[in-house]
Amino acid sequence: MILKIKSETILKMSRYEIITPNKNAVLSLQTKRLVLSVYKPSAALAVADYLIRNRDFHKRYSQRQKEKYFTEKEQKSYLKFDLKQFRENTQVGFWIATIDDQNRIIGRLSFYSLIGGCMNSCFVGYHLDQQEQGKGYMKEALLASCDFMFKYYRLHRIEADILPTNERSIACVTSCGFTKMGYNVKFMEIDGRYQDHVMFVKLNPEVENVT
Repeated sequence: MILKIKSETILKMSRYEIITPNKNAVLSLQTKRLVLSVYKPSAALAVADYLIRNRDFHKRYSQRQKEKYFTEKEQKSYLKFDLKQFRENTQVGFWIATIDDQNRIIGRLSFYSLIGGCMNSCFVGYHLDQQEQGKGYMKEALLASCDFMFKYYRLHRIEADILPTNERSIACVTSCGFTKMGYNVKFMEIDGRYQDHVMFVKLNPEVENVT
């Protein structure tokens, strides 16, 4: 799974374009209203600002973090790690902004634990700014980025695991073509305790058969 796209390449697709990234990014996709970017460590201040703004709102859906997590310095380390994983083809972590205000992050959408070989699969996780809920932004971002991952990483399967109580997130993945496949007991640590998750899967119809 090796992604080779020149920075100046602009490829028109039905749900997104690959655009020339700005100075803080190595890859950017543009949808109708959004820009999804894999950032360099230089974007740490904007990332920290987003996390601080949404700290209380994201708490019940996230693992617990220490104070330093919300600092520019710590996010710079996280972005370095994200970039390393991106270059090793094990993660594609997009930060989301609107086209009208590309300096203000409003969400995160990450494809992680990419596995090749006979699996060709990964997991996806995401979160969105509290003030941007209900606008269809995550559906728009998820549809476009899944198309991108299926096309350029030739993935067979993308899995999303969601808290049973998160009805809005379940509605989002369902509307994006994910199918409920099962129930993972005490799957992930969320807000200080391991919690059950509902498993949803989206398959790539173009790679159903190995040729």
